Amino acid sequence: MKTWNVCLVGMGYWSDVHFRAWLSVPNVRIAAIVDRNPPKLAKKAALYGLSEDQLFTTLPAALEAAEIDIVDVITRPDSHLQMTETAARAGKHVLCQKPFAPTIAECERMVAICEEEGVRLMVAEGWRWQGHYLAMKRVLDSGVLGGVSYAKVSAKWFFSPRWDDPAKMTQPYFREMDRLLLYEMGPHYIDSYRSLFGDPEGVTAVVKRVSPHIKGDDLAILILHHPGMTGMIEASWAAREFRDGGYNQPDGENLMEYVVIEGSEATLRLTADGELFLLRTDGSVERVPREPEEFQQSHNRLHRHFVAGLESGAPFATSGEEYMKTMRIIEKAYQVGEKVERIG
Repeated sequence: MKTWNVCLVGMGYWSDVHFRAWLSVPNVRIAAIVDRNPPKLAKKAALYGLSEDQLFTTLPAALEAAEIDIVDVITRPDSHLQMTETAARAGKHVLCQKPFAPTIAECERMVAICEEEGVRLMVAEGWRWQGHYLAMKRVLDSGVLGGVSYAKVSAKWFFSPRWDDPAKMTQPYFREMDRLLLYEMGPHYIDSYRSLFGDPEGVTAVVKRVSPHIKGDDLAILILHHPGMTGMIEASWAAREFRDGGYNQPDGENLMEYVVIEGSEATLRLTADGELFLLRTDGSVERVPREPEEFQQSHNRLHRHFVAGLESGAPFATSGEEYMKTMRIIEKAYQVGEKVERIG
């Protein structure tokens, strides 16, 4: 069995999730890590048992000195095109953290470069790999719901009104982003939605800013149009959601979106605590069993899927080309979200 040598680029907020995911794949070796901040490199090296000769402040230096098969890009989105091109030109496969890139043109360029160089590209989108989405997919595929006419995803958190002090934020640059909630979290919800219902033919959207502490949007409502079916994604970072006698906390453990899927034979509901229920026409309610799990497991599945695809040649669920469909929905939502049709 081949051992895949991985270089992780970007030792910021989300990198530990990727470290743990790679360590869960049996035939993977962390060969190098890259960050322009040496103290961050030293901290990760100590945490994951890496030697000094595995630490680099630039990706070209790592590619020149270390044996690498895969480059895992975990940097900010505005660097993704540069990092992907550097890796691809060196003949390395690329796993790129979402959001894919700031513009559609950059996303398309990343896909084209990897195709030119004959390397594989996948977006690290872990939301669809969570156990409750996999369970919902199984229920849909079973046909027990009948024909689906409506689906709603609702995610309400109370984040942005509290961002008066960037020192309290894990990602303080969020305050300065012109596109925020739909750009940062929208890919999660839209990709997971697409994994369940396929690609919509059109989108209607409202995209707004509520908090005075940010430049970008913290409220988005999308209506997704399919033949015979309508979907809705409702997301807010400025909503107090009552749960367990109080509103949800930004660091709470119970941050789960609600999902309702209406079928001709039954309704499927995902509750905020991750429970799945079937409501049938006769009024009976059935709990859909699934194993409890930690969020980390979704990324473990994602990384195993990536390596399995490299080994078999099978398509990636979130290949660069496939993920462009999610990014185009987001771009179109921003465009139509700026328009208001006046009444009267």
